[in-house]
Amino acid sequence: MKIQKMILLAVFALSSFCFGNSAVSLTCHQRWPWNGKVDIDYVLQSEQEEPVFNIVLYGKIGEGETFRLRYLEGDGAGGIAIGAGHKKVVWDAYDQFPNTSISDMRIALAVEEVFDDPEYLVLDLDHWTYSYADSTNDTTIAVGSESKISQMWFRKIMPGTFLMGSTNDWPGMVYNTSEPLHSVQETKIFYISIFTTTVAQYDRIFGNTNSFSCIPKTGIGYDALRGANKGATWPSDTDHIVDHDSVIGHFRGRFDNVLHIDLPTEAQWEMACRSRGDGTFLESGVWNDGSPRSLYDSNRKDHNLDELGWYAGNAGGTLHEVGLKKPSLMGLYDMHGHVWEWTLDNFNNNYGLSKAQLNTTTVDPVGSRNGNNGRTRRAGSYTSNASDCRIPYRRAPMSGSTYSDYGFRFVINMF
Repeated sequence: MKIQKMILLAVFALSSFCFGNSAVSLTCHQRWPWNGKVDIDYVLQSEQEEPVFNIVLYGKIGEGETFRLRYLEGDGAGGIAIGAGHKKVVWDAYDQFPNTSISDMRIALAVEEVFDDPEYLVLDLDHWTYSYADSTNDTTIAVGSESKISQMWFRKIMPGTFLMGSTNDWPGMVYNTSEPLHSVQETKIFYISIFTTTVAQYDRIFGNTNSFSCIPKTGIGYDALRGANKGATWPSDTDHIVDHDSVIGHFRGRFDNVLHIDLPTEAQWEMACRSRGDGTFLESGVWNDGSPRSLYDSNRKDHNLDELGWYAGNAGGTLHEVGLKKPSLMGLYDMHGHVWEWTLDNFNNNYGLSKAQLNTTTVDPVGSRNGNNGRTRRAGSYTSNASDCRIPYRRAPMSGSTYSDYGFRFVINMF
């Protein structure tokens, strides 16, 4: 049971330990009435045009040991901050110290400026560290490569505005009324994994380093991924909170709960799938490498889809190693077919938007608050027809499904 009150300094004193030269004006204030939340403000300085910083916030109680602040939300909460200027982060002291009263508390900030505009964030799943890379290479996508087993590569997706959904503009396609075309703006940078999560990567989250399978991990439901309690409340006032014993809870715990790993929202998933990488986005009616639909043999085969994904027309009814097909324009693999991919959002025919909202630009959408239909899945699978593997295609979970062709990829959010 959580204590009802913590004794903290009203204004935290800035200590000299672990303070980087790229940050100034660190101030901290506990909220009043006290609810366990501490507001932390700081300013990052750089001469680079778009700097990237590693951020670590530390605490110290009296003369005790220095510890890392966890359970953070806001700028740099995921261990990374992009761009200079004023930053705000919130620390949930109740989550980190659920049964402890604290007094004489000080907070400090460690800042390391990385290099200009890294496109990839790389998680080491054996040592639980992360690093950056400018690009992938042949080794990254090779059969049985470390990036599919003991690493996880994430591609940076920049903010932008794009058209989400579809129109009836593909030959042979019956327009799906669940995906009306509308304008969406994502205002925050996020990173998305370039591969669907493999069996080997999943097993490492739970400590099995003898696993080497590079096929997608399947058979995991939404509640197992995020948790059936806090994790099932999306969207809510506790957005991105998950159960500690869920898959994502374990995964975050491996990084001391400083990386905001989660499932993508529907908008994040579709934005990443449509992005050209230069601030522009693919229109409706193409695959994510920009090639047009080339339907033949009813809905079973498509020449261009054959190059991009596993579906009923070429998969032979089975799973394959990730990353064997052609990538999207952003270097993302298997976003057409192979396995359905979970997103955060509840399924609703109009994305949870009113008719008026569909005629305006929605900003950072989080999906419908009506969860009666279950969570939305994307991408199609190795058992799907070509038309079900389109970028905007979306479905609710099947009743009684064992999730045998459901997989997932993660995002790291830069709040």
